Amino acid sequence: MTSTKIGGVAGLALFLLCAANFLDAMDVSTIGVALPAIQAELGLEPNVLQWAVSAYVLGYGGFLLLGGRVADIFGHRRVFLWALGIFAAASIAGAFVDSGPTLIAARLIKGIAAAFTAPAALALLLNVFGEGQARAKALGLFASTGAAGFVLGMVLGGAVTVFTWRATLVMAAPVAILVLLIAPFVLPPDRDSRQTRASFDWAGAITITPGLLLFVFGVTNASGSGFAAPLTWGPLTAALALIVIFLVVEARHHDPMVPLSIFRRKKLSHANIVAALFQGVYVGFQFLATLYYQHVYGWSAFATGFSFALGGACVMFLAPRLAGVAQRNGTTRVMAIGVLLQAIGYVLWVLAIGRIEPITLVIVTQLFLGLGYAATYPSVQVAALADVEDDKSGLASGLLFAAFQIGGGIVLAAVSAIFTAAPGFNWEPYVAGGAFVAALAIVTTLIAAVGPRSGTPVPNAMPQAAE
Repeated sequence: MTSTKIGGVAGLALFLLCAANFLDAMDVSTIGVALPAIQAELGLEPNVLQWAVSAYVLGYGGFLLLGGRVADIFGHRRVFLWALGIFAAASIAGAFVDSGPTLIAARLIKGIAAAFTAPAALALLLNVFGEGQARAKALGLFASTGAAGFVLGMVLGGAVTVFTWRATLVMAAPVAILVLLIAPFVLPPDRDSRQTRASFDWAGAITITPGLLLFVFGVTNASGSGFAAPLTWGPLTAALALIVIFLVVEARHHDPMVPLSIFRRKKLSHANIVAALFQGVYVGFQFLATLYYQHVYGWSAFATGFSFALGGACVMFLAPRLAGVAQRNGTTRVMAIGVLLQAIGYVLWVLAIGRIEPITLVIVTQLFLGLGYAATYPSVQVAALADVEDDKSGLASGLLFAAFQIGGGIVLAAVSAIFTAAPGFNWEPYVAGGAFVAALAIVTTLIAAVGPRSGTPVPNAMPQAAE
């Protein structure tokens, strides 16, 4: 099924895929502002409470490579529907959690399911839309809904927490069920891949999946316990060993799960690096700002979540348009400008906290961060898929989404460590953490600006942006 413009069945398919993408991204951040309410009702210790957020990231980041490759081999529609069904069931189960372990289990299952739906949805989009401007516009809309889902997650989480924190877990279920009911009649059928399934790289799967899980676990644990803790360096060491074994396996396998040649795609590799850094910086800032607004200003969960609404609105309305700008004028240029705008926002936040009115602080910083995020997120996604064949689109998108999650975990761990250690050096914690975020954003801007500026489009792949 192809289309030269967005409308009819193709338009409905895009709507369904964007809805699923919005849910996957939203669930990363939506529960953050509800943590005080969760702690009050379930009586969780802080080291357990953080896993209400981290469990989703663990499942999402740990299974993305497997999810992308499984979708390529076993069928994009089949994997999308099954994974979305599990996501909906885990969302409904969230209404009935009564302890820390059941809460963490529900979040982990949702994260694993999202790791399969996200790359499958993006691959389906590329299948629905043929080459040309229709695909470019569709990808821009898809990227913008993911960005809006993540940025608006805190706004929506703060709003529903006014009623009950359980709503942050269950509110995705109705939309997921609606998508499940309509999708089988709209999305293109899968091609027969029985021969490919027979040669599936199980050795690669059983090394990289636990390797990524251990890596994400170690990095996440570092944000609460530090890098010297056994539950940090132990998993990280094991993860490094498994990833090395994985690379050896892939180099020798006749049909590898992750062909190592994919890392020679300059646009994809550059996009992954920028994605990891810019998303990590934003997650680190979100951590600092959430604590500052609640602990220093005394704002409620709703007010804290609503403070990100302006940035979310910028992303929602501008990201699709800026994706088109990136197509026409070059992804490298647009993503560099986007990260630069974010860096300016972080610098202003660090210099202004405690010196200007809270509302002014929020408005000014959110304008820069929203504009920057709206430019960077879709540009990164467009660049990542610019020189990748359709039969590797699930893998490429899995790599990109994994970069987002792993980058977020690493930078958050670093920001948390700096925030915790700052008083021992007579530093103000928010200033120290914010200065690190701002400095890393400036470095990311330089990296984004030196990306590849030319390339040869691959047949059946997304048209290359002129750079």
